[in-house]
Amino acid sequence: MASTPREPYGTVVNESGINVREFPSTDSSVVARLPYRSTVGLRCKVRAQVVDGNDVWYLLRDRAGWVAARYVDNTGNVRLCKDVAAGGEGAAAEGDTAG
Repeated sequence: MASTPREPYGTVVNESGINVREFPSTDSSVVARLPYRSTVGLRCKVRAQVVDGNDVWYLLRDRAGWVAARYVDNTGNVRLCKDVAAGGEGAAAEGDTAG
């Protein structure tokens, strides 16, 4: 059994699994697929295309691609990508707990 990634990470909650996309949009190419209950490291988040009422998308930490937050239960604080890019992995982003 694979170990749980360090925080922040997400767990796939959609029973049929989810697509990993090249960009944060359902119009973007599918680059991989994650099965139900799999866990994956989350680097950061952006607000983009709305998927079933949720406009948050997560950039994966250990592989190229994006997943719609609607189908991922996150553990830990996932920061906005603009804050990660500006301040590196360790920079704090005040008030950024949504998603």
